[in-house]
Formats: sequence, structure tokens, C-alpha cells
Amino acid sequence: MTIRVAVVDDQQLVREGFAMILGAQADMEVAAQAEDGRQFLDAVRADPRIDVALVDIRMPVLDGLAATRALAAIPHAPVVIVVTTFDDDAYVLDAIAAGARGFVLKRCSGRELVDAVRRVAAGDSILSPEVTGAVLARVRSSGTSGTADLTAYSLTRRETDVLALVGAGLNNTEIAARLHLSLSTVKTHISNVLDKTDSRDRVALALLAIRAGVIA
Repeated sequence: MTIRVAVVDDQQLVREGFAMILGAQADMEVAAQAEDGRQFLDAVRADPRIDVALVDIRMPVLDGLAATRALAAIPHAPVVIVVTTFDDDAYVLDAIAAGARGFVLKRCSGRELVDAVRRVAAGDSILSPEVTGAVLARVRSSGTSGTADLTAYSLTRRETDVLALVGAGLNNTEIAARLHLSLSTVKTHISNVLDKTDSRDRVALALLAIRAGVIA
């Protein structure tokens, strides 16, 4: 299966660089490029087969957050990976609320970019440790760190351990190694935690871990 990707960024060098990296992958096709949110939404309406969109936050005409929110009204819309910098940490919580499924830093490597697209296309969510740190600092500064109560969810001790590592930005393989568990067991724990907490995805779990003060 070919992953069809849209690259949305007002900086031509960044946009074309991402497109070049992704287009060189055997399992990916750059289906659209846009320099602002309005162009992006027009592209999505014109092509319902776009799977994943890399979307910058700060853009003219219509920014990445507004564009991501607008996707909710479009059938068969792509999942969004927000392209962010450390200067954008104030927007990360808003992007989660808008429905973004992943976050990558503009300084990420080509391999990290490709991996993020593949994981999100497969149904996973991406929140890197660097971005997690920015979110944690933002939550702490707002005074909401530790305000979420996990007792209502009846998580087991192991499920809480897994939640804490998801909050730290670790992927399933890293969590399995850290807790000396099989990969299938980690997936089961994450599925259970998603169900018990009624969380949309892994990004929502990371935010819950941060707000509950259990981040590893």
C-alpha cells in the first residue's frame, strides 16, 4: 500500500525538502503540496485519498491549527502530523485538541520524518520526547500539572507504568525493553489504557500522563 502524503508549509525550502525525502520512499507518494492552510483544505477536498498531512503551525492566510480543525468537516480527511519548533510549544496543546495525531520537529532527521509518517498511517500516534518536554513545561507553568486523577480509571500498576512511558514519548519497542515485556503485552496494556480512560489516541494518553503527574 502506498501512503499518499500532503506537505503543508509556507517555507518553500522546508516544503520541498520534506517532499523530496518522502517522495524517495518506495511506499510513499507526495500527493499535494501547499503553502497555507486554505490551499491545503482545497487539496484535501479535491483528493479524498490523501492519507497523511505534514502541517506547519505558523502559516499565512490560514494557520495549521485552523486547518486541522476544519478537517473534521471533510469526509475521508487525512490524519495530521504537526510540524513544530520549540518556539511553538504553546500551540501543541491546541493542536492535540484540534485532532493532530503526531508532532515532529523541523530539525528532525529524514529517517525520523519517514518513520513518523509510516507510524501515523498505520494508526499510531507520535509525540517525541522533545515535544513532550515542551508540553510538560507548558502544563506545569499553567498550574495544571498533577490535576488529573487516575484513580477513577482503575488502572493496574503495570498499566500506569506504561502510561508514564507513553507520556515520556517512548514507542512500544522502547517501552517493552524498559519494562522487560513482550511487544504484544505492551500493545495490550496500551489498548486497555485507551479503553479505560476513553482516550482518542496515544497523544491523548501522553497528555493525560503529564496532567496526572506520572510521566516517567
